[in-house]
Amino acid sequence: MDLERQLRWLRSYALVTYPFACVPFLFLFFTEHGMDAAAYGEILTAYYATMFLAEVPTGVLGDRLGARRMLVAGPVLLALGFVTFLCWREYPGFILGEVLLGLGHSVLSGPPSVALYETLKTHGVEGRYLAEESRIHARRLLGTGAAFLLGGALVHFGNDAGDAYVPAIAATAVLSAAASALASRLQIDSRARAAAPRREPFLRLAIQELAKRPVRWLLLYWVALFTLLRFPFHNYQPYLEATSDLEPLFANAVFVGVIFAVLNLFAAPLSARVPQLVERWGRRPIFWAMPLVLCASMLVMALERRAAGAGEGAAWMCWVGVSMFFVQQVPFAMHWSLIHEFVNDRIGSQARTTVLSVLSLGARASYALANIWLFRVQADEGLATALFAAAGAGAAAAALALWLRPRGTLRGDGGAR
Repeated sequence: MDLERQLRWLRSYALVTYPFACVPFLFLFFTEHGMDAAAYGEILTAYYATMFLAEVPTGVLGDRLGARRMLVAGPVLLALGFVTFLCWREYPGFILGEVLLGLGHSVLSGPPSVALYETLKTHGVEGRYLAEESRIHARRLLGTGAAFLLGGALVHFGNDAGDAYVPAIAATAVLSAAASALASRLQIDSRARAAAPRREPFLRLAIQELAKRPVRWLLLYWVALFTLLRFPFHNYQPYLEATSDLEPLFANAVFVGVIFAVLNLFAAPLSARVPQLVERWGRRPIFWAMPLVLCASMLVMALERRAAGAGEGAAWMCWVGVSMFFVQQVPFAMHWSLIHEFVNDRIGSQARTTVLSVLSLGARASYALANIWLFRVQADEGLATALFAAAGAGAAAAALALWLRPRGTLRGDGGAR
């Protein structure tokens, strides 16, 4: 298959890789079936704990079987997870569903990047990686944003009460299955495996690569950044529900779907412009800005919730808090391409999938622990306290990681460092 045709298939796959129509409403679906904030945190932890256990095995499996098979299998597991939510609407069923989602995401954590890089490398144009990864990630965001719109419409118009969560979950499962069908059309594995028929033991190779100091530093940085990205995201719906007492519009499913969709539409062009931003500002300021911006935005949300708890809240303050969702989309849009470029530039092709999985394992294991703590704080002390805790601990961890980086680590081809 020629390069441009292959890239078109990869871009199409990106549109339906994460078609999570129901995600803006899963918290409400869980609470409708008796879950509180602490149980919600435990359900999410099942997902991250699964990824902790599955990341390396699925990375090794990806190296053995090739990226295409993993790109087919990942969406199937995601679809099964969402179907489980529908078939078993109790705490154990929600845990099992999140386990399946964790397996699906672990399968997909490295292969999309590897598929793109190996495709470009096969055609001798791997230097295009950052630009192409940025464009493909923008399409992932666009596809997920469109799914959020669909989910909001299905929830709002699915019944008279405007809380028809089941159709949105079913639609997510169907769209995930469609992604698997698209992946079956990709042709990326045979030549990559033929180029390296004999490989070193996978875990040994990964350990050798992780012995490199810049890669170890990236793991430390990625742990801090990942936690700061995920905790506020999982709190978008709880935050909207909490603020709906002062701003009823935040309880409308269509409007919630629009918010989540616009978040992704806002992020997509930023993702596509990462190469230009790196050229203009350099990697060092961007790596500093991403975690600190996230911490500042959570601080604003926490202050709004504290004011509301003291009886001093107002609708306009809720809008300020929700506007922080958009601030958080800036580092979310930029981090994927920058982290994967860092890895691809420093790791041999034989171990790339495995090392990406190991990095993901470390971040998700750390967040699984932080998630239990933060949502337990949220259940016991309230949303404001949990946001304050995440912002303070996250800022300290990110600053420590950046202070410890090896000299010259963030140097590259463009911009000041």
